[in-house]
Amino acid sequence: MTSSLALIQGQGGREASIMLTLTKDRALALALLLIVAVMWIASGDIRPPTAWQPYGSALFPRILLVVIGLLSLLILVRSLLVKVPEQAGLGTRINEWFQRRRTILALFILFGLYAALLPLVGYIAATIGFLITSFALLMGIDTRRKWVMNLTISCTLAIAIFVIFRYGLNVWLP
Repeated sequence: MTSSLALIQGQGGREASIMLTLTKDRALALALLLIVAVMWIASGDIRPPTAWQPYGSALFPRILLVVIGLLSLLILVRSLLVKVPEQAGLGTRINEWFQRRRTILALFILFGLYAALLPLVGYIAATIGFLITSFALLMGIDTRRKWVMNLTISCTLAIAIFVIFRYGLNVWLP
């Protein structure tokens, strides 16, 4: 999500328009810089070094804060140098969002189905079905070798976990 902020500056009688857009990178960089500033101030409350400490306890946190601050500045500068593309309409953006995340959404639905089937069909059958389908979604089963690997890993893993819990840990699975 982006929001726009237009700055109008007068230059010799002409109006120049500079468009600054708050992108995710810029928002992240600004938020991190704010957090670094707050943490730097808070690091002043760390007790001062004792006689046997040459640098004190605040040195390492402050080194990390400097590194994070410099990297945040780098993100901010790089985001200012990149031209922000024009945004498509809301319907197009929503469609693209679902297209890019369809595998993740399918895995969430599959996990819900797995949780619902677990008490009905039992641990081994539900887990083997869940693993086979999950691996198929993630790996893209297009060869016989991938199918064999998927079935082998799914069956072995489900049975091994069942045996470990049932006989090793004495925990009953459905």
